[in-house]
Amino acid sequence: MSDIVTRTERLIIRRAQIADAELIFELLNQRSFIDNVADKEIRTLSDAQKYIESAFFTPYDLAAPSPYIVALNDGTAIGICGLYQRPYLEFPDLGYAFLDRYCGKGYAFEAAAALLSFVHKCGKYKALGAITTPENTASNKLLAKLNFVLVGRFELVPGMAQTNLYVNLLER
Repeated sequence: MSDIVTRTERLIIRRAQIADAELIFELLNQRSFIDNVADKEIRTLSDAQKYIESAFFTPYDLAAPSPYIVALNDGTAIGICGLYQRPYLEFPDLGYAFLDRYCGKGYAFEAAAALLSFVHKCGKYKALGAITTPENTASNKLLAKLNFVLVGRFELVPGMAQTNLYVNLLER
C-alpha cells in the first residue's frame, strides 16, 4: 500500500483519504481536541471532507510538512500525527491528536517516535518544533520523552494565554 508512510509493531501511519471523514469529524469535535488544539468548526461530514482536502491533501500535493492518519494494524483509524508548517515558526511543528478512547495506551508516543525517525532519515529538516498549552500535562511529558526541549512561551494571538514552544534538534 503506497499510502503508508511508516509503521510500527502496533500502528500504521498513512496518508489521509476522504473515507477518513468520520474519524476527522469525531476527533475534531472531541472536547479534548477543542480544549488543547482549537475548534476547527467541523460540524458535518462534508466539513470534515473539506478539512481533509485542505489540511491533508494540499500539503501532500505541495510536498510540504503534512499530517497523517494513525491506524491500528487492523486498519482502525485512531488519530492523527504529522508535521505542520506554522507561519510563526521557522521549522515544522509536530502535532498529534487521538480519539479519547485510544489515549493512555502509548499510541501517541509510538506514532510520534516513528514519524520522528522517518523525518530524521529523510534529512529534510534540522529541527522540529511543537506547541502545547502549559496545562496539557500529557503532551508536555510526551514531548520531553521524545527529546523536545522547552525553549520558551509565547502568545499565539495577542491577549491569549501563553503557549509552550518546544524544539527537537534532529542533528543529534
